[in-house]
Amino acid sequence: MPLLSRPAVPALDDQRLPWRQKILVILKSDTFINGIMLVAICVGFIHGWLKITFQNPVTTFLFDGLLLIALVFTYLKTRGQAPFFIRTPVGKALQAFYILCILYLFMPGGPPLIVSLAALRGWCFASLMYNLGFHLTKTTAQIKGYFYVLVILGVLTALYGKMQDPEEIRARMLRDPVFAERYKGIFYETSSKKLEIRRFSTFVSAGVFGGVMAFVSVFTTVLITDPREKKIERILLTAALVPICWGIALSGARSALIMLGVGFAVIAWHRRKFQTFIIIPAALLFALHYGMEQTEGSAGERFETLLDKETVLMRLLIPTRIGWESILDNPIGHGLGKSSYSVPFFLVGRTGYSNFKTADGDLGALMIEMGILGLIFFGRVLWTAAKTVYDILIKLRDSPIATVGLACAACIAISIMIFPIGSPFLGIPTGALTWFFLGTLQKLAADEIAATPARTGIKTDKRFLHYKPKSRP
Repeated sequence: MPLLSRPAVPALDDQRLPWRQKILVILKSDTFINGIMLVAICVGFIHGWLKITFQNPVTTFLFDGLLLIALVFTYLKTRGQAPFFIRTPVGKALQAFYILCILYLFMPGGPPLIVSLAALRGWCFASLMYNLGFHLTKTTAQIKGYFYVLVILGVLTALYGKMQDPEEIRARMLRDPVFAERYKGIFYETSSKKLEIRRFSTFVSAGVFGGVMAFVSVFTTVLITDPREKKIERILLTAALVPICWGIALSGARSALIMLGVGFAVIAWHRRKFQTFIIIPAALLFALHYGMEQTEGSAGERFETLLDKETVLMRLLIPTRIGWESILDNPIGHGLGKSSYSVPFFLVGRTGYSNFKTADGDLGALMIEMGILGLIFFGRVLWTAAKTVYDILIKLRDSPIATVGLACAACIAISIMIFPIGSPFLGIPTGALTWFFLGTLQKLAADEIAATPARTGIKTDKRFLHYKPKSRP
């Protein structure tokens, strides 16, 4: 796996740091840029609340705007010292996809240019965080600091979601037409014909709320199972799983439950420990059960549909079928923006263009807009990302890098699983963070390999990360 040749940075022993310093270590280097990243992450966790409270295009693009500032300053800092676009297999695959997107920006007969530009932002901007993560990363402790920030924000927004009063939400819908329009999809009908409300906390929808909680649960579980973590911190992190899983149950997001299961499966594959199979599943089940009780069992009834194979299969096939029908109609695609992918609601009304062909998942949108070529180029991106993470986990299985690698592996696996029916790379803040942490992993792996090249020569017959080769006399 080719990685950039850069001088190794000594790892900081984060286990000796007090709790507060484990977060402040983020700002030890590149204080301004890392500070902007922290602000952006906080904005991402309250993005829905900001958009409905301050109804302005500025709030719509605030998260992206902060990330853009971080990108620009990182580019200016690295200019003349190192290439901004990383020349790794993932980096090369992304650059090829960017070129394809630019070509489809000018597809004859496609949507207006401003609509296509909005779609270009959706397809390309989040993955630029891959380069940002690489250039900002200095130590494992710094990146784990970001993990702790995600856990804290996850707990706070989960608790806020738990405190949301359904009656107050209904009352606001009657008073505020904009609020009602934005959250009209949060109702679902139970078997008793009763309408229940899915909590959405500070996010743009209940689905996003549940997805972010599942995303955060991955980082929490990775930290809990890290053998280098202190016992008291593992206890606190296990307790943090409880409100986070409440959030998943209260959101009623079935895809979030799938994300939680996929993430846990990746972690269990890597870390075969007592906590992984006993303590963590118990905490997860307790939290989910309690959250379902808060909805008087209606959330459990909703999640039970995941046991219906026909329902699950149709949910997976419908968005993909729309995409395949579009490919049969036009194999090379209809141009960026045709599926309304990443096109803001306020922009749609101002362009006068309405001839969209929509699909629920990103896979369907990809096939509509870029046809067969889009499948090939983006498929290559996903393949190289998954292979890169897997190779790093295998080669550096006994190093501190494994913690960051495991979180990245779980996020990539979740994104690939949800790609046909959702928007894992477009969601705020999870889409950008998935690429950001992949970039951080590549940098940490490059430094680790440079510091201990002998590690890369280890070969075993077994493929499980817990395996340690026997010492030979």
